[in-house]
Amino acid sequence: MSLLYKANLYSPYLLTLALCTLVLSGCSTLPNKETQVLIKQTSQQRINKLQQLQQWKIKGKIAFIDKKSRSSATLSWQVDENENTQQLNLTTYLGINVLQLDSNANSHKIQVDGKTYQGRDLEALIHSITGLTLPTQALTFWLKGIAYQEDDSIHYQKATQLPLTLSSYYNNELWQVSYANYQQIDGYSLATKFSIKKDDLLIKIVVNDWSITNK
Repeated sequence: MSLLYKANLYSPYLLTLALCTLVLSGCSTLPNKETQVLIKQTSQQRINKLQQLQQWKIKGKIAFIDKKSRSSATLSWQVDENENTQQLNLTTYLGINVLQLDSNANSHKIQVDGKTYQGRDLEALIHSITGLTLPTQALTFWLKGIAYQEDDSIHYQKATQLPLTLSSYYNNELWQVSYANYQQIDGYSLATKFSIKKDDLLIKIVVNDWSITNK
């Protein structure tokens, strides 16, 4: 894909996304779950349980921050690892849809500004259309606090045995994930605040709602 094609696609989308200026630090956390006692289990017990979590949905907010720009949006992301499908929606604070993704296996369809784009490499497709770097494949694991690759390194909180940070050389680049504000969600201990960093890029995610569907 030429740089000219990429620039032509990116400009209108960035203008739309820039309308969303939500501040993540002010987001509310999951209702009625903040005071729940977290499950006591070893890190391996937690990993074994979360590897069985195949169907889930999160709603919240996401921000992309680098030296040149800062943009944010409302996030809705539904993943079914059993069927290998996912739906991702980014909207402005006014409810205007600026990106809609539907994936089935290695077939990905993205709608942006009324146009539809398709491809087989999801992360490359998102970047070519929006200019955003989003490690979607690994994030479906990292958001649960488990490794995507065997050599991913996880540092655990001593008292709770919950992930504190994760480091990964994903696509030959160093990614670092920080976790905060754990909640007990339908028997799973899951973080609701994430900082995902690579070089000068910082992605922040705040989850207001975790939905577990594979019970």
